[in-house]
Amino acid sequence: MKNSLLLALIFLGGCSSEDKKRELVIKNVEVDLKITDFEELEKFEFEFDDQFVGKGFFEIENDQILFFDRLAMRVLSFDSEGNYLRTLIDNGEGPSEIPRFQTHISDGTYRYFMDGYTILTFDQKNELRNRTVLDFYHQSDLSNVEQNPSPEDPGVYEVKYWGNQLEIIDGYLYTKIESSNPKFNFVMHPEYYTDSYLYAKVDPENGKVLELKGKHPKIYQNYKFLPHFDYYYHDRVGDELYLSFEPDSLIYILDKDFEVKEAFGNSGQEMDQSYVEVSTVEDWEDYWRINRAQKGFYKYVKFFPEEDVLFRTYTLGNSDPLAYEYGDNPQRMQIYKNKQLIGDVEVPNFFKVIGKLGKYYIADGSADNPDNEELVLYRFKLDIR
Repeated sequence: MKNSLLLALIFLGGCSSEDKKRELVIKNVEVDLKITDFEELEKFEFEFDDQFVGKGFFEIENDQILFFDRLAMRVLSFDSEGNYLRTLIDNGEGPSEIPRFQTHISDGTYRYFMDGYTILTFDQKNELRNRTVLDFYHQSDLSNVEQNPSPEDPGVYEVKYWGNQLEIIDGYLYTKIESSNPKFNFVMHPEYYTDSYLYAKVDPENGKVLELKGKHPKIYQNYKFLPHFDYYYHDRVGDELYLSFEPDSLIYILDKDFEVKEAFGNSGQEMDQSYVEVSTVEDWEDYWRINRAQKGFYKYVKFFPEEDVLFRTYTLGNSDPLAYEYGDNPQRMQIYKNKQLIGDVEVPNFFKVIGKLGKYYIADGSADNPDNEELVLYRFKLDIR
């Protein structure tokens, strides 16, 4: 089965003076771009009999496709053509079972799952090796956390449940964090967007939070406030992190200490970024879904160092005042080569490039879709010369 993918390439020409101030990439670079079989996006046909599957996310591991089923709470393995191989981890409390999870990361030696504040570590045999609980408070004075919260105090933070993403660097686990402290939070306090941290460095053996890492870009200081777009997405390649923030056209390259080394990027096509700003919890709750269904924002990044190609997805926004679901928000994808924008294409909603198998790039179509009832995975080819 094949879905049609509309193609609209954008080659860099002139740009406004405002864009030049915001975007740190060299302009006016001529790129000879040739695309092979990108006009048609292939959808995988999975050989799997269980009809009750679809809510979850895909990952590529070596030459296999893994589906992390968040409905049945299990990990399924498929070959590169979508044929079912086996269930790596099933649901339950046994040695090769997991009761529940939201996120996952693997470093090739261990698999780390998070369920709320619980960290579950599985070995290469997919057997449970360790279970521990995140500890933000082991060095915190709870009275200070409540009465005089400091952005440097791990006890002020909590797991960023929505849109969380794990990472492993030098054996330490990193999780996204946020603060809902009444005196220091993302809805009411401007200092949150200058002083708060984005990630917690965690010892996966005992769950203790050791350090706080990463800061918001300056664009958040232009608003009061954007809690409904306080989400960010990263891809780690070697000792570098590629980081994208929802309201920001720039893509940031960080070192493994989460310090910014470089930034580049271009604005998406015809994005509606007339965001509704909020400064109360009530307004945040009222406008959260409307903003995400009707406004444009940037999302996932995926970098392939061998080709020096990076993909970033974004939404345009929906002018229909009745649009209320994220799935109503049309999506596009930017293609960068050597940090230069060389293409901008229309893609299906919920589209996320996750890896490569042979000559094909692979994109998840199941993640973020709360109503998904099937395994949705795409592949496409891109030949840049």
